[in-house]
Amino acid sequence: MRAAVVAGPKAFRVDEVPRPEPGSGEVRVRVESCGVCGSDLTFYHQNLMRVGQTPGHEIAGVVDAVGPGVTGLDEGTRVAVEPLRTCGECVYCRSGRDSICRQTKIYGVHLAGGFAEAVTVPADRLYPLPADLDAAVAATTEPVAVAVHGLGRGRLEKGQRVLILGAGSVGLVTLIAARAMGAGEVWISARQLGAARVLREEEASPESLGLLGLETDFDLVVESVGRGDTLRAACAAIRPGGTISVLGVFLGGVELEPLSLFLKEGNLVWSNCYHRRGGRDADFAHAVELVDSERESLSQLISHRLPLDEIGRAFEVAADKAAGAVKVSVQP
Repeated sequence: MRAAVVAGPKAFRVDEVPRPEPGSGEVRVRVESCGVCGSDLTFYHQNLMRVGQTPGHEIAGVVDAVGPGVTGLDEGTRVAVEPLRTCGECVYCRSGRDSICRQTKIYGVHLAGGFAEAVTVPADRLYPLPADLDAAVAATTEPVAVAVHGLGRGRLEKGQRVLILGAGSVGLVTLIAARAMGAGEVWISARQLGAARVLREEEASPESLGLLGLETDFDLVVESVGRGDTLRAACAAIRPGGTISVLGVFLGGVELEPLSLFLKEGNLVWSNCYHRRGGRDADFAHAVELVDSERESLSQLISHRLPLDEIGRAFEVAADKAAGAVKVSVQP
């Protein structure tokens, strides 16, 4: 089969590699779509991708083959992939907090990912999707699960006012998820998609948000960028007793001004991937329902669709916000 592999700094090639065979408890998925994630772009810009690695973790496809011991998943079933492999035995796995298992491996980072014609994963990491769902929209199940988990970490309650800092694909998916999960108002720092209010760039500085926070109660602020200035802005914006949920990926140190958090007894929580407490309580299960119900809004985020042979261009386009890229979908 064909798979994209990292050839060097900001360079890819498409190789012929052996098609993986599913082992016991595993399923092979024929990839229909794999999205370029913001974390992929972070690793791309920082030259952190490992040469020879096949990236990609926003994966949707069709069950292609099942290994021994797998039941309940028939060939031809459309599925979303929860791209984690964990030990399954530690206290974190047993409590459903798989993403913080010390042995967690992520498809597309530690294991061969979805920028390929097929990928083999444990059967219990697959979530069936409606057969009529657009493949690129189906692949947004992973970032939607990130948003669902982040809002859960922020203890979102119905009717609350939410501010989202960052309007890349994660921020916009979080906007859609927050509205679907019952937020009263959702504000965002750029690009409108059903937001109650869109802040201008000058309104999103820590100083301006500090003043805005004096007159507007933000119950929950979601940081989706991974930058020190937006984290400081979040600290300034939350109401007394409010919560900041951090979805952005920080690769270096940041300076905070903790006095505002101290005076307001603000809560600062970090959100890593998604949790799975079994059955319908799994963040991915909730994400599947949300993707189905919000498929029209999510389809508006798919700005580019490119074939696997153009994987290098896919990353270039996704990295060039001037090109109007929101979510770039690679389709083998």
